[in-house]
Amino acid sequence: IYNIKYIKMGYSIKKLILFFLFIIIFPKIAIAHGTIIVKGIEHNEGYIDVKIYDKKEHFLEEQKAIEFIRKKASKGDAIIPLSKIHEGLIAIVVYHDENNDKKLNTGLFWRPKEGFAFSNNYVPKGKPSFKKSIIKLDHGKPITIKLNY
Repeated sequence: IYNIKYIKMGYSIKKLILFFLFIIIFPKIAIAHGTIIVKGIEHNEGYIDVKIYDKKEHFLEEQKAIEFIRKKASKGDAIIPLSKIHEGLIAIVVYHDENNDKKLNTGLFWRPKEGFAFSNNYVPKGKPSFKKSIIKLDHGKPITIKLNY
């Protein structure tokens, strides 16, 4: 009985080692499509919402985003794989929906009340600009965005 447990555990460890070697040797394949790394999530409450726009006229209209990802918040960093877009010029909007109301809460002069970020490390002084948020997404190359609280 003990031998079977050790064999199963040894087999699992071998699979895990092979997986990590694969990621180290072939990192572009491991992050093969568009990927966004959200850094600086302050706590586990709520969700991280990522919205991708490719047209100025749709920017900030959440229902017109070309891709929308919602992930449970986890303190630290989050890896967000994209499934619909893999390359091109895009604008990324990320926010920490801390109260789970499915929107970025803002105050006077569009000042966010929750963690937020835009591609290009753009921090708006008022209503955000599509032009200042545009970034080139290259196939296989992750984009890192840091949340502002």
